[in-house]
Amino acid sequence: MPARKAADSLEVKETSAPSALPSDTVRSLEPVAEAIREMFAAGKDAETIQQELAVSPHVFRELLSHSYKMVGRAPEIFEYQERVRVGQLEG
Repeated sequence: MPARKAADSLEVKETSAPSALPSDTVRSLEPVAEAIREMFAAGKDAETIQQELAVSPHVFRELLSHSYKMVGRAPEIFEYQERVRVGQLEG
């Protein structure tokens, strides 16, 4: 029989949820959409949310008014804008 590892010797990796805040990497649309909805429900104004999350007015309006999965071109527009923001593409 193979030897077992003791429970205390196992490493536990903490996984964090993807951040909605701007960083050096391209963000996923899902956490940004959720953050927009939460911040808007908390009473923050649209301009503040757009500035804090670095999201264009077009994407902001579409994400706030619809589910991100059902929005026409918001996912493609968001990904393009993210790539420009982090410097992967020329805007």
